[in-house]
Amino acid sequence: MSEPIVAIVGRPNVGKSTLFNRLIGRREAIIDDMPGVTRDRNYATSDWNGQQFMLVDTGGYVPKSSNQIDEAVREQVNIAVEESDLIVFLVDARTGITTIDEHIAQILQRVSKNIILAVNKMDNENDMLELGQFYNLGIGEPIPLSAMTGKRTGDFLDILTQILKTFPVDEEKENFIKLAIVGKENVGKSSLVNTFLGQDRQIVTDIPGTTRDSIDSYLKYKNRDFLLIDTAGLKKKAKIKENVLFYSNLRTYRSIHRADIVIYMIDAENGFTRQDIGVITDAEKERKGILIVYNKWDLIEKDHRTADVIQKEIKEKLGMLKYIPIIFTSVVEKKRLYKMLDLVLGVYEDRKRKIQTSELNDYLLPIIKSTTPPAIRGKEIKINYVNQVKTEPPLFLFFSNFPELIPEHYRRFIENKIRDKYGFSGVPISLKFRKK
Repeated sequence: MSEPIVAIVGRPNVGKSTLFNRLIGRREAIIDDMPGVTRDRNYATSDWNGQQFMLVDTGGYVPKSSNQIDEAVREQVNIAVEESDLIVFLVDARTGITTIDEHIAQILQRVSKNIILAVNKMDNENDMLELGQFYNLGIGEPIPLSAMTGKRTGDFLDILTQILKTFPVDEEKENFIKLAIVGKENVGKSSLVNTFLGQDRQIVTDIPGTTRDSIDSYLKYKNRDFLLIDTAGLKKKAKIKENVLFYSNLRTYRSIHRADIVIYMIDAENGFTRQDIGVITDAEKERKGILIVYNKWDLIEKDHRTADVIQKEIKEKLGMLKYIPIIFTSVVEKKRLYKMLDLVLGVYEDRKRKIQTSELNDYLLPIIKSTTPPAIRGKEIKINYVNQVKTEPPLFLFFSNFPELIPEHYRRFIENKIRDKYGFSGVPISLKFRKK
């Protein structure tokens, strides 16, 4: 199921990042009294009373130049209107209504999206006296809260989730393998979808970002049903680079969140970059199956840099993610595309794989006994039993006398031993340790 997107919009320094952190329950956004300090990705899945949603913080994506702030904020609001299902318009009780607030309100008055007007920094009863003025924005009833202290955020979330419960539920077919095709602009994502389908479902040109609408496509291969999720470009023409990048990353994240398997495409001419590692890491954190597709291989001279050499370089950059398979393709020449689907099927089956408890213990316990965890603070650590308690993604539960003392390097050692025996190619696996 695709979760609804809730975007927090407003002028700089009204507390958008503070509210974001409060609602997701952890300190993820960077907070400072200086306007415009948010620079990294700020979107996360949250829930309240069983209602899940994706929360987006637009705070801080403004230029340093003060005369461009108004334009940047308007862009953020316009793109948020396009991307989100519900908009939280956050204002500041301390400063009252400003010119930028009025501009945002004018934009929101013209759209048909669900909007909540939230008034932040309502820390005491004196602040509540300022609530009435915000009716003048014409957005509806202002909802008071304090993002810093958490005051009235529960009431706010009750209102938010009550609106979300009225949305139609988009149930995706469980028997389909959901395949997200992601990567930077112009790597060949839409061309790959079109080649599989044998028709131009997407607009394809040499100009980056020509995909305009997100179109889910259906494919049957070897009697298996695939749902192909292609990442669309933005409809709105934004001028501020940070705004474009932020919402492009949001769409990629949303596609990853929906998928079982992520095909991450790389342009062979541009090579493997730090940005690529960042998106792949996102997919790993979401515990999705992952396959790296090195596309446009037909354009590369093979004299000095063979596929083996490039694969080794990528694996070194991936570090702990080196279990992800890599395939070299050419969508234009239709080379190794169905071998790629075979690899996808392998990753999908490994993600569903369940290993018998007796087999796991027979294999792992002798290894653990011969290479024991290091003693911590004079305490001898013992691991007595292991069980795979979950699939899609695989989760292994280990029972120990001191589970909290098992160091990270020993966890990686055990994970590598599991992969040596059982593969799990392209599949993130999780290890948890509990008291015996």
